[in-house]
Parts: sequence; C-alpha cells; structure tokens
Amino acid sequence: MVHPLDHPLFQRISHWINLINFLVLGLTGWAIHSPQPGMPINLIRNLHFIFMYLLIINGVIRFYFSFFGKNKDYDQILLNKQDVKNIWPQTKYYLFIGKHPETGKYNPLQKIAYIALPIMSVFQAITGAILYWPVKFAGLAGYFGGLASVRGLHYIVMWLFIVVVAIHVYLVFTAAYEQFLFMFFGKMKNQKGL
Repeated sequence: MVHPLDHPLFQRISHWINLINFLVLGLTGWAIHSPQPGMPINLIRNLHFIFMYLLIINGVIRFYFSFFGKNKDYDQILLNKQDVKNIWPQTKYYLFIGKHPETGKYNPLQKIAYIALPIMSVFQAITGAILYWPVKFAGLAGYFGGLASVRGLHYIVMWLFIVVVAIHVYLVFTAAYEQFLFMFFGKMKNQKGL
C-alpha cells in the first residue's frame, strides 16, 4: 500500500516536470539529430535548450530538497551495503528467475537509475553546450575526442535515457501500478474518485 509520505506533493510535481522535460528533450533531440526538410530547426533547438534549462533547474531544486527539505530522502536513494548485496537478486527477480529480495522504498536497481539520471543529465548538458557553441568550447570538445565524438556521445546517452525511461515505465505498469496512480493522481485505485 502506498502511503502519502512515500511521495510528497513536491516530489510528485518534480517527477511530472521531469517527465515533460525528458519527453520534449527526446523528441527535439531526435529532430535535431535527424532534421527533415521544412522543419523549424531554430525553434526546435530553442525548445531543446529551454527544456534542458528546466531539467537542470528542477534537478538542482530536487537535489537540494533531497538533502535539506522537509521530506528529505537522500538516505533512501543512496546505495548501502544491503543494496549492493541485492543487485543480483533484484536483477534475477526482474528476469523472472528469482524471488523478490527485501528492499526499502527503492530497490538497488532503482537507486542506480536515480543516481545515474542526474549524472547523465549533467553530461548531456555539457556535451549539448559543446555542440551548440563549438567554437567557444573547442578545447573542451578535444577532451572528448573532437566534435564528432561529442555528437556521438550525446546521441548514445540519449538512447541510454530512452532505455532507462522505457524500463521504468514497463516496471511501473507491471510491478507498481498503485505507485503510478499515486504519483500522478495522489490517489490509489481503491480510493474514491479513481
């Protein structure tokens, strides 16, 4: 059973904002990578950057509240010794070849994803800035092997985002549907009005 304190309103709003940000960034990123004739590419690039800034701002605020907010939850997101032991059993459970291990609010694979997503977002912001201002950041591009490498890395990490989000959505609908209902509607199936 999901308890309201498991996902306070601020965390749910932050999650909604991330959903919109990732969706727009993925679509506009794909359009930038593979533009079609007649596409308003400047508008698409501007949207891409606006939503990148929104993602970073939301991430900074969420990070701050994870450590200093009323409902701080950093200790539930960071990996501990038990999580490390449960990585393989949790993986086996998801592959339908093992039992579900005892975990806290988040299992170890969720924690790895929640730690990786902000790191990947910062990487995407850096490589995106290099691609947008190639002359200004020519030296930085050199650290990644040149502009073509930066473009390739940016593209690969976009696909990592897509894979992580697809797995997340799949698992939500197959293993945590009540969490989905609560995250988006603040109610569960057995509550009135839903």
